[in-house]
Amino acid sequence: MKTDLHHYDRNLNGHMKKLNASIHIISSRVKCIKHCLESLWNNYNSNHNYPVYVYYFDDIYDSLDLQKDIIGDTEQNVVFMTVPYKTPDFISESELYYNRKDIRYVNTSFSINRKGYLHMCNFTSNIYGYQNTQLDNYDFIMTHDDESGYTKMMDYDPFDIIAESGSLFGAYSFGQRLNNGKPHQGHLDTRIGLYKFTKNFMDNHKIIPKSESLIKIMKCPNPEERFHYLDWADTYVINTEIFKSESWLLWINAVNKSGGIYKYRWGDNEIYSLYAHIFIGTIYDLKTVDNGYHDQGMFRHMQDIAPSIKHNTK
Repeated sequence: MKTDLHHYDRNLNGHMKKLNASIHIISSRVKCIKHCLESLWNNYNSNHNYPVYVYYFDDIYDSLDLQKDIIGDTEQNVVFMTVPYKTPDFISESELYYNRKDIRYVNTSFSINRKGYLHMCNFTSNIYGYQNTQLDNYDFIMTHDDESGYTKMMDYDPFDIIAESGSLFGAYSFGQRLNNGKPHQGHLDTRIGLYKFTKNFMDNHKIIPKSESLIKIMKCPNPEERFHYLDWADTYVINTEIFKSESWLLWINAVNKSGGIYKYRWGDNEIYSLYAHIFIGTIYDLKTVDNGYHDQGMFRHMQDIAPSIKHNTK
């Protein structure tokens, strides 16, 4: 798969023209989003002023006064957009993740009041073409968490790097997520069935993955265990040509049909990372986290758990 870089050009002096790119955040942490946007502006976007879209469920950010307060004194171009949510009709209430009481993470950390998180995972995984989004207007997009922040001024533009490299997919971090050399229990409890689904998907479509690490894992004696030692991405910078490809549509349609997002809380990090492992081979690691520019949980202490959605029956 190759990327078409017609949208990337230089002017007569050799300087890069501003890319047709935008930043996208889904938010429900009212206490975090103002600080997130301030950090984004002060340490990165003030040099570029890419449009920023803040998506939300229900009416959390409907108030224009609240929107003005959140944007503050920055000149950042922020658009607030409410998006709908609904559990797929083919998934019963008893199948939803928060009702799986045999899972440790469910019992300790995931009640029905976190149903909105399942909708968030579904939204982020299906963000291109989702109702009330604007991604099809852009050649590149960046996704952000509302509790993340920048620790110092960025001296490079991730969009430029991805465009110049010809990569389809970059991330602020791409690596193993281990605790003392072992997978976190929370990751084990939110990837249930994901290896088997991935293997069946490749077998059914006769796909040999492009990722050498995934090939090695599939050949080892305990692939379901070693699966968690793959490299996983967080905070993505994506060429939107991906979303128009047959491979992406094949993958995301299979994910949605499985119901794994709602049944097992499969996250968008895993869904995007596995797509890259299967069809691209790797993800361009921008090392924004490793180099100390970005903290993915910088403001989480202000509001760790996102508030419940208004309609838990949806």
